[in-house]
Amino acid sequence: MVSAIAVAVLLAVADVGRAVDALLAARPAELAAAAAVFAIGLVGRAACSRELVDGRGGLGGAFAALTIGYLINNLLPLRAGEVARALVLGRRSGLGAMGGAAAVAAERLLDLVLAATILVSGLAAVGLDTSWASAAMAAVAAVAGMATLVLVARNRLALAVWLEARLGRWPRLASLVPRAVAALEGFARPRRLARAALILAASWALAVVVFWLVMRAFIPAAPLAWAVFGLGVMAFGIALPSSPGAVGVYEAAWVSALAMVGADPADALAFAVAAHAMTFGITTLCGLVCLAREVPGGNGGVAAKARRLLAGRPTPVSEEATQ
Repeated sequence: MVSAIAVAVLLAVADVGRAVDALLAARPAELAAAAAVFAIGLVGRAACSRELVDGRGGLGGAFAALTIGYLINNLLPLRAGEVARALVLGRRSGLGAMGGAAAVAAERLLDLVLAATILVSGLAAVGLDTSWASAAMAAVAAVAGMATLVLVARNRLALAVWLEARLGRWPRLASLVPRAVAALEGFARPRRLARAALILAASWALAVVVFWLVMRAFIPAAPLAWAVFGLGVMAFGIALPSSPGAVGVYEAAWVSALAMVGADPADALAFAVAAHAMTFGITTLCGLVCLAREVPGGNGGVAAKARRLLAGRPTPVSEEATQ
């Protein structure tokens, strides 16, 4: 419903015909450069994930988890990709699902701080007299959450002893305590966490460049400040529940932001569609490649299981045991 409303608003405020003409007249050099910078930014974000799991699993494992998560977010609603990413990252790092989930949650807290910083900076850069208190409050809450996570990690062994003494009557819950201790190990090293934050900040800076390059393919005179402000608005806008891939909401956030600074709605819509198509296409392609490498092949692969299921043949007992 949210996506449908966003699409209806876009159709009402923007001339779709002119937007199509703008798409056809886009300058390809800027789009190609933006795609290259976006790919570099993906690798940077994967490097941040690697730091948050204490370097385990390598850059390849973190990149696979990241792009598989993006792929599933592109195809399914309710941010299902975050769960998949936590599972893959936990398996690749050896920290389990709990460790992967802790790393993804920590990255999201860092993202919230950086998104709020980008939005406040964008408001100042474009000279809009709008309250930024909400963004500042979100950043403060995220910093408090991160500080709490580090404090718990630094005292994880004492906390584990305290929890195990009180969970003796519930052995299943008690068995999760050692896993939680292992999951928090990486957050007990402030230097590694600081490196993750710096890498993530660099990836956000690259994102500004990406959207500015795409914007200049449609609005050649667009200043960098427009990309900063629009990225901040988009980051908070797509937090709304929407269809898979945030279709409609993504475009509405960008068109609204650019309209506030004086851009033509048709050009803004053409830019938003092109930027969304580029990011969607690259993350989907990378996710499909990584997912194909992640899934076991042969008789244990997903395709083989699907064929047996469609043919009405049961799964072999040995395979059920390994599942």
